[in-house]
Amino acid sequence: MRIALCQIDTILGDLNKNLSKVNHYIDKAVYEKCELAIFPELALTGYNLRDLTDSVGLDINGEKIGKLKEKSYEIDIVLGYVEQKDGYFYNSAVYISNGEILHNHRKKFLPDYGMFEEERYFTRGSSIKAFDTKFGKTTLFICEDSFHISSQNDAFKQGTNFLIILSASPFWMNHESIKPQLWKSVCLNFSQFSNSYAAFVNRTGFEDGVGFFGGSFLMNPFGSVIDEAALFKEEFLIAEFDKDQINKAKIMMPILKNEDKEYANE
Repeated sequence: MRIALCQIDTILGDLNKNLSKVNHYIDKAVYEKCELAIFPELALTGYNLRDLTDSVGLDINGEKIGKLKEKSYEIDIVLGYVEQKDGYFYNSAVYISNGEILHNHRKKFLPDYGMFEEERYFTRGSSIKAFDTKFGKTTLFICEDSFHISSQNDAFKQGTNFLIILSASPFWMNHESIKPQLWKSVCLNFSQFSNSYAAFVNRTGFEDGVGFFGGSFLMNPFGSVIDEAALFKEEFLIAEFDKDQINKAKIMMPILKNEDKEYANE
């Protein structure tokens, strides 16, 4: 099974241009016979929205998401967007397949330290939920969700086979090698202990002097990076997902069988 990791740059606040780019990469993924195309956090809007947030919020049942539903008859799609619901705004990620929304995840942990101001503009999501896809039990995280053990525990308890992390992660000045390694450590722990694949899809480019480093990758259930995108540039990366590797990893490290039934997803 072929997965397209679409490591893109975005234009802050320009829904139409960003959607055009997303459509271009979806078409490319279909041409390359991929079964899933994954885009970064807030792929339709850019990250540092601040007072632009209310002008780019989308109804999940509205026209723009509807056009992506039409494309999802050819390929599954995961991407981040600003969701507007009942006067509130959420940093959300949607999984679309066969014309339907399989899951809509609202970022549960909103950073409000350092350069981050998300909690000022967005409302928190309330849960982490696994859902069924052609890849098995799948869970969506958005960036900061990944750093909370409670999130990983929720995904683990629900028998996640495929963790998808959408990110708009900036690099640290003069410490370029540390931030990418941090993300690999997060995914390594989860993949090995839950016998699951992990896809990290990060954006690239600059906004208001803040640089996003890219470095997207797919990690197998043994904790090895299968394929990895370059740092600091836009890239379309195809990686192979082999469901048989999940069972092989469970045989090699049968951690789940010794958990309570709740954790073993029985």
